[in-house]
Amino acid sequence: MRPLTVLAAAVVLTVSCTASRVDGAAVAGALERQMTTYPESRLQDLYKSFFQDRFGPGHIISDRKSALNYILAELMQAGESTAPYAEPCGWEENYVRVNLAAISDSLITAEALTDALMASAVPVAEDAVAAWKAEWRAIMSIIEKRYPYLPGLQQDRQTLDSLLRSGHYAYHHSDAFNRAYHPHYRIIRKELADSLNLPDN
Repeated sequence: MRPLTVLAAAVVLTVSCTASRVDGAAVAGALERQMTTYPESRLQDLYKSFFQDRFGPGHIISDRKSALNYILAELMQAGESTAPYAEPCGWEENYVRVNLAAISDSLITAEALTDALMASAVPVAEDAVAAWKAEWRAIMSIIEKRYPYLPGLQQDRQTLDSLLRSGHYAYHHSDAFNRAYHPHYRIIRKELADSLNLPDN
């Protein structure tokens, strides 16, 4: 059994979050990191970082061959990137965004990233979305206090509220974020990302 598979088997996704366990200081730090690195972020981009930290890549994984082929195809389209090679998601930093530029710059192989991606994907508990709603409400209250000027804040909030009411949680980057930063990355469990030994930038 591959080491990555062994580590993944040891990772159990437990989403029992409530508003009371959200660390406000850690959330504020994650928000500051995001807005400093990506000042064009909208609410949905902040949301995306936090839900990626909670759920990882599980919602997009099918099989290894497809995952590898998607990475290779995306590499053909990706332009030059100014994003870090590796950056944490959310406030608990359970997961890391690994920039595909790390492959282009020969720091890792596409195969190594695919293995880490597959090992990072774990099943999501049935009650995960309900628990996530409570966590997101607490995070949202901090965002509204610290960044009330975000363009389209209330409209985006209504869109996200509707998404969660429908029982879903995954959402895409904003058009503004895509235009400004052209993101190309994969979500990797922190322990696995650390094993790739990537520099921060």
